[in-house]
Amino acid sequence: MRAIATLLIPALCFAQAPAQPPAKAPKRHAFLVANSDYQGLLPALPEALDSARMLGTELAKTGFRVVQVENARMPDLLTKHEADFLKDIGPGDVVLFYYFGYAVQGDDEDDYLLPSGFDPKNDIREGANAFHLTRLLQDLSDKGAGLKMVLIEGPPRLAVPINGSAGLGLIAPDTRDLGEVLFANSVQPRQVLTPDANGRSNLFTREIVTQLGRPGLLASDVFERAKENVMRATNQRQSPFVVSKISSQFYFREPEAPRVEPPPPPPPQQILTNRTDRQEYVHIAAGKFKMGCVPADTRCEAGEKPQHAVELKHGFYIGRTEVQVGAYQLFANAKKLKLPGAPIDYSHWNVNNLPMVLLPWDRAHDFCVWAGGRLPTEAEWEYAARGGATDEVYPLNDENSRDKANFYGKKGNDIYEGAAPVGKFDENPFKLFDMAGNVWEWVQDWYSPGYFAESPAEDPPGPAAGKEHVIRGGSFESDPKEHLRLSVRKSQGGGSFKVGFRCALDEGEETDRRLNVR
Repeated sequence: MRAIATLLIPALCFAQAPAQPPAKAPKRHAFLVANSDYQGLLPALPEALDSARMLGTELAKTGFRVVQVENARMPDLLTKHEADFLKDIGPGDVVLFYYFGYAVQGDDEDDYLLPSGFDPKNDIREGANAFHLTRLLQDLSDKGAGLKMVLIEGPPRLAVPINGSAGLGLIAPDTRDLGEVLFANSVQPRQVLTPDANGRSNLFTREIVTQLGRPGLLASDVFERAKENVMRATNQRQSPFVVSKISSQFYFREPEAPRVEPPPPPPPQQILTNRTDRQEYVHIAAGKFKMGCVPADTRCEAGEKPQHAVELKHGFYIGRTEVQVGAYQLFANAKKLKLPGAPIDYSHWNVNNLPMVLLPWDRAHDFCVWAGGRLPTEAEWEYAARGGATDEVYPLNDENSRDKANFYGKKGNDIYEGAAPVGKFDENPFKLFDMAGNVWEWVQDWYSPGYFAESPAEDPPGPAAGKEHVIRGGSFESDPKEHLRLSVRKSQGGGSFKVGFRCALDEGEETDRRLNVR
């Protein structure tokens, strides 16, 4: 066994304020254990050392003090290397532990890491024979560590029985009393790792290293994206296990500040009535904006990140309101379609100015095609919803916009138990109604939680395929604390009494004819 020299990388410092010393960022520590040589007692694991070195190099680039131990034997792993690692950890520090080697679950419902040279005849429950994973987590908690991340590559299949073992694979450790914890294993509990089609057993580690190189990803995002990529690469034959109990925001690499502030978009130009559906449409000129979670928003979910610059190269028209029941009845009559069963408060569809709901995505799409257009892309929808504002968390530039939108409960102008007639609340700067609240709205895009990280910068069309589509804007049943925010996006399968839509029309001669553009 040999221990690689510790890599000391200072944590990032904040600029000093004139009146007081800067707040200290928590230090970052990584303890990497790779066991490859089992002295013939168990088959060697040739990829273990390279995997740990690769991960250690990337962690050092992100400010971690990396302690790496190779072919660790007992009792040194417990009495020397862990002790040396723990002594530099202070309250609130961030710690990552990585292990690549044989491991088993004990019949005491705990996980044990097998040291180099482990003899299968030994009982893992004897403290001098195997490394107790829960003990390490408890030691970190006792030191007052803040975020604790555990990453296990494996375990590989064991061809021999192990004394004190309960069977294959590992179980997720009990983290209820350990504070901020993220636990990740390259396979599901009680499963073992098998090589992929290329004979590699370290695909999860490789994917995590890739994600560590990307700025602006929270810790949970790094592991979840790595998991998705492994499942995609193996056609779901390998499914990593990730459980996260993190309330704080921790970035391996901080988000990059936009280099150039995009200019505010020009104001909308016209409000015109469509001769086909009798709905009002607002012209939205081409422009640039920042899409997704804004830096000041502390409630953003992973699917809303990262914030990214988008340019819409072409102007378009968008419905000033959600499509109304009366407009949909024109379409249904023209196509000889029956309306779905009305919601209980719609009086059998006799209230023409309520938003049309209960339609699946494809029927909403068909309506918009009949009206001469399509559903808006998600980028067009958010561009219109933001109304030219930059880095705003809430619509109408005000957290008190709850008083001016239809969400769960009653407050301010919101006097409605269910859906409100369209246009009853304040319009946004682009003269659009109900872009927040009333009913969720279908958009054109398939839903993918990771799409914002790979979205093109110009006219993003959304993913090429998917299982469900995106809905935006929240509804009368939504919690305003979560869904009033402009970046909220969800997935939806079928029609719902709380999901409606509005249409978009492309600029062009046909649209000019429908809208009587002069």
